[in-house]
Amino acid sequence: MKFTVKTIMVAAALGMLFAPVQAAELESGFRDTKWASPAKDLKGFTKVGGSEKFAYYVNPQQKYTFFGNEVSDHVIYGFFDDKFFAVYANIEGIDIFSQIKSYIQHKYGIPSKTSRETRGNLTTYIWRLKQTQIKFKHHETSGKMKISFYYMPIAKQANAEMIKNLEAEPPWPDFPFYPFSNYGDPLPMMEFMRF
Repeated sequence: MKFTVKTIMVAAALGMLFAPVQAAELESGFRDTKWASPAKDLKGFTKVGGSEKFAYYVNPQQKYTFFGNEVSDHVIYGFFDDKFFAVYANIEGIDIFSQIKSYIQHKYGIPSKTSRETRGNLTTYIWRLKQTQIKFKHHETSGKMKISFYYMPIAKQANAEMIKNLEAEPPWPDFPFYPFSNYGDPLPMMEFMRF
């Protein structure tokens, strides 16, 4: 009995120690790209869209997976004033959506905010970390689902610019987007949900 209690206490203590480390990974950037990095620092990426102060890039030589299932579209990296501030990925399948939501809730707790719009039956879940925000959208009517990560110090500037220009969303390419579909060699796969 004492051994079981000690084991549980050690596991709980380790969980508390590692949770901030996991959050710190996302606070510093996404995957190997640090927030606020200039676009020129991206290796192997290609610009796919943007306007004025916004630019969007994909890595045609990299494929991502959600829990072993290939992401159907490219993962898009967003820049404002040549500073990395956002990541966007479409999600296909309610089962993958549920797995991702469960994964995020396990790591970061319940969403900081959940909103529901009747227009399009859009449900949005938001997790706010210190400087990073995870936004998870599900359009129940159309079935479209998307996950986004934002580095808030720059995202706030980008939002102010959009409001100034009366744009509802950042100008980004419409999905699906397949600019590089015919590479002869297989592309390396990278698990998207490792943050």
